[in-house]
Amino acid sequence: MALFGRKTTEDAVEDERTGSTPAPLWRDEAEGATPATAEPTRRTLDEQRSFLLDKVGAMRPFGMQIWDVPGLVLCEDIDSDLDLPLVTTARTSGWGVRGSDLVGATETAPKRLFVVDSISVSDGPGRPLVSGAAVEIEEGAIIPEGVDAVVPARAGHVDADGYVVIGEEARLYQNLRRAGSELADGTPLLRAGDVLTPRSVAVLAEVGLDKVLVRPRPRVVVFTVGETLVAPGQPLTRPQQRYDAATALITAAARGDGATVYPLDIVASQPGAVKQAISEQQIRADLIVVVGGGDMIRDVVDDMADLDEAVVAINRESRIAYAGLGDGRTPLVILPSGVISAYVAYQALVRPVINKLNDVDPLSATREEGRLAEAVAGSEGVTQFVPAIRDADGTVRPVGAADSELAWDLARANVLAVIPEDWSGADAGATVECLVLDDARVGAPRP
Repeated sequence: MALFGRKTTEDAVEDERTGSTPAPLWRDEAEGATPATAEPTRRTLDEQRSFLLDKVGAMRPFGMQIWDVPGLVLCEDIDSDLDLPLVTTARTSGWGVRGSDLVGATETAPKRLFVVDSISVSDGPGRPLVSGAAVEIEEGAIIPEGVDAVVPARAGHVDADGYVVIGEEARLYQNLRRAGSELADGTPLLRAGDVLTPRSVAVLAEVGLDKVLVRPRPRVVVFTVGETLVAPGQPLTRPQQRYDAATALITAAARGDGATVYPLDIVASQPGAVKQAISEQQIRADLIVVVGGGDMIRDVVDDMADLDEAVVAINRESRIAYAGLGDGRTPLVILPSGVISAYVAYQALVRPVINKLNDVDPLSATREEGRLAEAVAGSEGVTQFVPAIRDADGTVRPVGAADSELAWDLARANVLAVIPEDWSGADAGATVECLVLDDARVGAPRP
């Protein structure tokens, strides 16, 4: 069936044969962008998330070869346009007959049918079978027209006159694998919105499809800005230096959320260096995520993009910068520096954007309730995400200090305990919602 003849979820379609690159549906306008001379806007978490989500749409459907699509979202309905099996074949070697010719046949009163043909697996179906005749047929061979049953070879023998003598009746369709009996033309196979698996790919191949419309993975560029940061694997040469864990963390998180991620080396804290990195990467990115460097954003984007700066009420309030780059409004999001601060901002703000690009629920995440084992300090008006361990009994124990920026604390945690913005902290014993991290195990799920 032609690729474009199938029902799709969107009118806009790209095909890899054209050589074009699929692109997300960015909003044409940057409503609410902060003027370059204004102070950062203050927003709640929900306001900032809504602001960012309003800037993006789902990735456009793209025709891709089936071996490249596992894990992607299907953008068309797939129905079978053929029968499986294609033709009726014999399930066993024996005698192809008309069942009506064997009515009343017994061992003491057998029926005699003239053998008119012998059909092997490699042969065509042969001539139609007339009444009173039989064909010798091999297991797997195509059944001629007129044959409605196959009697096992042991049930008959050929006499001296060339007749096969059969001493038993035959049921209708006995020992036949009928055309369309396993999969009929028109059977629904896959539906738009399904996430494709290797098994889905096998189904597509089985009905002869080599390409389908899918929503491609968004391409995300990730890098960190800093003067004292050193890439893992390189030596530390000064006491104030530390290894960069944020790039690895955000890269792994985005890949886990279904993005194709391109991590870069650390970029120096200089507007020219950051601007160059952004300019070079913009052509291959559907989203650029930068950790740190927000204080130089106005010098970095200037006339390159629409700009918005906001102080967002999450975890001691975080400065988040957004820019829509170029004619396509490719989004650039600058997160606060620090491993935990960047990760919290990613979970709260960037992950929903990637989800929307993938055309899934922006707020989809596994959540469990838990009871705090100790009090958590906080400020009313600020949503807090606290790295914690949720035990199987629902007890939630924060890990690390309140101002910690260690990846080690995240590694020990299996949830982020969420303290709502309308709470001024939380007392021990308070019930809180917990965002489950990655594939962490947190005990029995909530009923």
